[in-house]
Amino acid sequence: MYNNKKVDSYVIDKNASVHDALVKITTNKNSIAMVIDGEYHLTGVITNGDILRWMTRQNEPNLKIAVTEIQNTDFLFTTNHSSKSEIKALLRKVQYLPVINDQNQLISIYSNQPQSLLEIGKSLIGENQPTYVIAEIGINHNGSHEIANALMEKAAECGADAVKVQLRDLNSIYTESVLKNSLTAEHSTQYLLNELRNCDLEISFFEELHKKSSTLGLDFLATPFDLKSVEFLKGLDLPAFKIGSPDFTNLKLIDSLASLDKPLILSTGMSTEAEIDQVINHLNSLEIQYALLHCNSTYPASFEDLNLNFIKRLELMCKRTVGYSGHEKGFIPTLTAVALGAKIIERHITLSSKANGPDHSSSLEPEEFSEMVKSIRLIEKSLGQNERILNQGEQGNRIALGKSLVASLDLPKGKILEEHDLIAKSPAKGISPLHVDKLVGKKLVRDLSKEEFIQFEDVNESSNDNNSFDIDKKWGIVGRLNDFDEFLDWKPKLVEIHLTWRDLTNTDLNEFVKRYDSIESELVVHAPEYYEDKLIDFATDQSNVLDYSFEMLERTIDISRKLSPIFKGTDQNLGPKIVVHPGGHFEYLKETNRPDQYKSLKKNLKSIDNEGVQLLVENMPPNPWYFGGQWYNTIFLDSKEILEFSQDSKLNVCFDTSHALLYCNQAKKSLNRFAKDLTQKVKHLHISDGAGTTQEGLQLGEGDLRLDHLFQIMQSVDSGFVPEIWQGHLNRGKGFKTALRKIEKLLKGKMSTRGCH
Repeated sequence: MYNNKKVDSYVIDKNASVHDALVKITTNKNSIAMVIDGEYHLTGVITNGDILRWMTRQNEPNLKIAVTEIQNTDFLFTTNHSSKSEIKALLRKVQYLPVINDQNQLISIYSNQPQSLLEIGKSLIGENQPTYVIAEIGINHNGSHEIANALMEKAAECGADAVKVQLRDLNSIYTESVLKNSLTAEHSTQYLLNELRNCDLEISFFEELHKKSSTLGLDFLATPFDLKSVEFLKGLDLPAFKIGSPDFTNLKLIDSLASLDKPLILSTGMSTEAEIDQVINHLNSLEIQYALLHCNSTYPASFEDLNLNFIKRLELMCKRTVGYSGHEKGFIPTLTAVALGAKIIERHITLSSKANGPDHSSSLEPEEFSEMVKSIRLIEKSLGQNERILNQGEQGNRIALGKSLVASLDLPKGKILEEHDLIAKSPAKGISPLHVDKLVGKKLVRDLSKEEFIQFEDVNESSNDNNSFDIDKKWGIVGRLNDFDEFLDWKPKLVEIHLTWRDLTNTDLNEFVKRYDSIESELVVHAPEYYEDKLIDFATDQSNVLDYSFEMLERTIDISRKLSPIFKGTDQNLGPKIVVHPGGHFEYLKETNRPDQYKSLKKNLKSIDNEGVQLLVENMPPNPWYFGGQWYNTIFLDSKEILEFSQDSKLNVCFDTSHALLYCNQAKKSLNRFAKDLTQKVKHLHISDGAGTTQEGLQLGEGDLRLDHLFQIMQSVDSGFVPEIWQGHLNRGKGFKTALRKIEKLLKGKMSTRGCH
């Protein structure tokens, strides 16, 4: 039986919907969810079977109803006081057994199946989790306290998750005859015994190292090579234990460590496949959590002997998390192992690979180790998911380089479309050429001009969706200077014009003013994010960057002042709002002095002549997309820092829900709390969904944004908003229209907000 203390993947709030329960059950792959209240009190359970049985009894199943309507409240459970025999008896009746404390709070879940994720310290290890990197000190301390401490510090600096030491009692490991006269042993044994004696550390020192690891934020692991060492380690309460390759077949040692009820990590070096299979069967019989590491126990191991493809085979054999313990020179094969699925990496660390000792030559010096960890993190990002996803860069290029169907000539209303009436041309702002067969033979319900993009509603007589919205908030549309006018017949209450640097340098504003005598909407202007191929940045002290940044913003302010009188919904006393990105973006992740960046930002923005306009600084995502690629942001992420800046600078904020969500996902913070911090400073809203830490600007309901949280944000903030859906302007604003319809229903209470996504 297995006790899973990480229950988040199982639980669902009692206010969630049946649909949310289905999502949870599908995601955790366990066919069950535990229903809890806000304080983790267990109220019921719900399974795939519960949902299916309920659905078969409904004429039209409503998946939006609360999960409490169909949850099972008559379920088996146990307490944290129950004995193992009692728990085993209950597990003969059910597959999953919740454990509650005296306050009826869910604290863990027993099952007959091993949990998919290995838990070591604060880390979860396995599928969709970061690679767990162990810095193996081994005997590379050469018996020196100073070197051992230095290696631990270097491991932390390099980004390792854990450090590991080795403990051995030579009298327990080697025969008396070999210890008395090593000359009788093989040459390799003679050499190794001498090195082990020279590298011996008094056992009490490991307690000091254990304490030191905690201060460094590292898990402290150990490989005991004998039962005497196991007895000592019992008192240190380590989060996991390592079994080295020499003891992979030592079942007595395995059993002694298994009795401590901690995860085991076992290296498979020097063992045959048959032996590995036998040990796997033994480990499974013990019902413990474990991981296996592929390993070639040669020091150093040649590339030709690493046989990294066995990692996949090993995973199939044990059906557990697998990893790689490497002893090669360099770390390219180690990176390959990560790409092949290794979720634990163990590499020896040394202060010098030229030092005397058996392991130094196959160890990594701190600079190499650090580079390896950085490379592992990049590989993790690049591996992604096992499904095809178009990122924002690709979507942008898809529009610019792809093709859509346009009219090959002027086509009158009532025309039955023929294949030659349509031609594929760039940009891709309409229907893909892939769907031409869905248009041929259909009748046009309106006139189409030559090279005008065709939409499905142009051949759909039943299409009755209009462009009017009943939204009791100041809502608007975002668009470019020369294309927002196609949305003016929607009668938006505000228009956000997103300027580009080309608009600022090439636009004839007089022509624009002549074209629009009067527009009833309020004006909001979004300043350019970049100039040519350089990002705007007001959080820097680099004069060359500030020169073009100031120039772009000053031109934006000048244009905004000139446009303001046209937009009758603008408060002419305050002037139009101008959304500004703060800067602090880098192509590569780097440490920065954030207080200095905020200081520069305040100084630079305060030096701008903003008379007649309102500057709003926009909160940023951790990984914004510029020039078709992902960048890294350093400031204007955290709500507390943004609030402090806003209060100090007396500048207000444009709040972007998608940006805030991505940051909260990364920082594991509450979006609700984030929004509450900034409520009084928000004067304009960008509304869209987001997922993970990089997918911004998604349609509402397609990411991680809870609609109840969005509802609360919109109700608490006294400002206008625009749906800033990525490419929402395409197909005559289909993305914008969809978002506005959802917001319309949400604010009128016609869309469930309970725990939904």
